[in-house]
Amino acid sequence: MNNLQLKLIITLCLTLLFNFAHAKGEDKSLTLHSPSKEVRIDISWKNQELTYEIYFGETLILQPSKMKWKIGETELGKSIQQVQLKKGNKIIQTSYPLLGNHATAHNRYQTAEMTISEIHGQEWKIELRAYDTGIAFRYLTESGKSSVSDLTTFCLPAGKTCWLQSNAKYYEAPYKAFPTNNLPEKVVAGPPVTIRYGNKIYAAISEGGLKNFGGMGLEVISPNCFRSHLEGQTILEGHIATPWRILMIGNLNSLVNNDIITDVSDPLSPIFKNDISWIEPGNCVWSWLAGYSVSLENMKRFTDWGAELGIKYNLVDEGWSHWEDKEHGKDCWDMVAELVNYSKSKGVKILLWKAYPDRKGIEGIQTSERRRRFFQKCKDLGVAGLKIDFFDCESQTVTRYYEETLKEAAEFGLVINFHGSNKPTGLNRTYPNELNREGILGLEYGESSAQQNVLLPFTRYLAGHGDYTPLPLQREWMGGTSEAHQIATTALFTSPLRCYGGRPEDYLKHPAKNLFLNIPTTWDETRVLSGSEIGECVITAHRKGNVWYVAALTNKACKHKIDLSFLSKGKWQAEIVSDAGNQECRLSKMSFTRTDVLPISMVEKGGFLARFSQQGDNNLVQSCK
Repeated sequence: MNNLQLKLIITLCLTLLFNFAHAKGEDKSLTLHSPSKEVRIDISWKNQELTYEIYFGETLILQPSKMKWKIGETELGKSIQQVQLKKGNKIIQTSYPLLGNHATAHNRYQTAEMTISEIHGQEWKIELRAYDTGIAFRYLTESGKSSVSDLTTFCLPAGKTCWLQSNAKYYEAPYKAFPTNNLPEKVVAGPPVTIRYGNKIYAAISEGGLKNFGGMGLEVISPNCFRSHLEGQTILEGHIATPWRILMIGNLNSLVNNDIITDVSDPLSPIFKNDISWIEPGNCVWSWLAGYSVSLENMKRFTDWGAELGIKYNLVDEGWSHWEDKEHGKDCWDMVAELVNYSKSKGVKILLWKAYPDRKGIEGIQTSERRRRFFQKCKDLGVAGLKIDFFDCESQTVTRYYEETLKEAAEFGLVINFHGSNKPTGLNRTYPNELNREGILGLEYGESSAQQNVLLPFTRYLAGHGDYTPLPLQREWMGGTSEAHQIATTALFTSPLRCYGGRPEDYLKHPAKNLFLNIPTTWDETRVLSGSEIGECVITAHRKGNVWYVAALTNKACKHKIDLSFLSKGKWQAEIVSDAGNQECRLSKMSFTRTDVLPISMVEKGGFLARFSQQGDNNLVQSCK
């Protein structure tokens, strides 16, 4: 058999397996596997409707759910005449840099594209990707100017547990657990929604590649089923593509390291000209939760504290726009320039808060004209970036604004932190100058919650970075958690721009300050370790260069023994912050090798943090007080 004959046979087999155009009423299906064959999506055509199921090995992740959407008043996926597979059996593999839980994402999946013809004449497509860590799909068509709705359903098998939060506008609500056959009636959940199946298998539903499109909430339409619920009205014309609907699947380590949301997003924007060296992740001092008014005098004080603590940024929050020095004829911008110059002499960069809408007599930056004018002023004065606040919805207008803002900010060399915002959906791959966004029930809402903190790494943070504003050391903000618990959140909660919510003077006098103030804000590698369980305990190992950090949080008192085989050969010194009782912590130093076991003992609402480096061999134990 020659090569040409072999190719013809392979083509015929693929055609028989994947291409189908059948008479009305026949039941037909398509299966797309991930490269390892462990994950698969089965798509069926029955009674003129498309349904899909997702499996992880033999575990049913989603039971039959509908692939359906609307263009104008025309419902697509309801009256199918013909279905054809255009492409199949093709594995795509690329890599790209990320600022987050690991430094490099490895994008590997098998892809297929289906063309669907409706009885009424409309033609549309489904683009499919099967990863070893999940499934992604989206809908595409050509149309005149029309409203677009997504009616995709996500139906869960019974007998599992689902964690969701009920704020799909700005995502600041607590996560709660529900049986998968008793979801809360009429709730619209803000993704990610996480499901536990047993046998250490989990999944999370979210979306990626969201821009110029209403964000997807998940509306409960039956005791075990969600339906896509778009925020506001989406109006498009020409080439129309929905964002990607994503199922992340695997064990807890797979979920935390899942990159499908950024994988499906556009690569680095040409606006950067392949140079992102000016984008600097780092820590930030912040006066808002620390209880200081936003005056020029106080902001200089925070710059001084930032310099003393080795912190890169000082965030000047709401209030600076009303600064005025009549005696010396200075307006707010003159005083910002004074602060920027003062801070530059101290090695600290200034970030400015700015509202998206008009607020308290100050115009917002809702339009491109206002935004560019404001960005130019910031650049001229040497401001490093902005915290833009009060979006409070996930409409098409807002998601379009995010991309436009990041692109223009890149032109002016500005980094961005979006607040009062929705979940991340992968824009940080295209525009890495988005260093953070809120979309989380953080400490701005009040005291810390151990119950929520042990959930967040396996729920909200699966979507990407989040501005939790960690590490208050005032008892009234700690919610009964321990100091070690608060310190460990700084390693566990992904924030390339980590904005500290505590008082700098508390940090300065804390014996563990040299440990927690030097925790990296991005990682080269992250591993979820044995003993972790959603809602109970989280234990992770993070690497930056040749230094490892082990961090843990718990809601209930517990003990664990951690296998240190992830360390390389040789002797390692560990600097440890652990619980000492009465919310206080203990600081110690010990030596380990990769064959040793690290004992962890945490009190109720406790925590643990250890930094491993191959330097020294000292042993020290002292109280953090």
